[in-house]
Amino acid sequence: MPRAWSDREKGLIRDAMRSEGLKLFEKFGLRKTTVDEISKAARISKGAFYFFYQSKEELFFDIMESLESKYKGEIYGSIIPPGRFTREGFKNFFRKLIAILVEVPIFKGINPEDYEYLKRKIPEETLNRHIDRDFGEMETLFSSWMEQGFIRTIDIKALSGVLLSLFYLSMHREDIGAIDFSASEELIIDMLSGYLVIGE
Repeated sequence: MPRAWSDREKGLIRDAMRSEGLKLFEKFGLRKTTVDEISKAARISKGAFYFFYQSKEELFFDIMESLESKYKGEIYGSIIPPGRFTREGFKNFFRKLIAILVEVPIFKGINPEDYEYLKRKIPEETLNRHIDRDFGEMETLFSSWMEQGFIRTIDIKALSGVLLSLFYLSMHREDIGAIDFSASEELIIDMLSGYLVIGE
């Protein structure tokens, strides 16, 4: 049983686990990284690891959520500043979402098999809470744009399905080399902006 830590010590240990875990997950991937490797890199015992997380998958998910929160401000704030909604800004919103998925190493490294594996390992309520929060935030954002007359009023769930299809398209971009996924993504973004955005 780990000794009692102060809140400050717990924060420092958790930060070390996230930092070292991120490096290892980026280098070896989710399934090949072990709890022993993370514990050693973070300079804690294996028992201490399980004091903070039930599994390496739970740590991985926590890291992903932290990074997601970090990028949300950039995507929601700087791509389409308040009161300056443009068709190009709307396109950049989607381009940035895709760029994060295909350029940030820990997101880029997730393939369909890893995604299904993670869904099996993470508690269902944790996964559902994450999905509900993501779609809730997106619904709030798009509803606001609709109310302000920036985009056409459509069914939010249908729009969420389109966004999810973009996510899956990005995840499968390496599966079929004959398809130019970048061109496909840009075409979808172009069609979305042309249909949704009301003037400039």
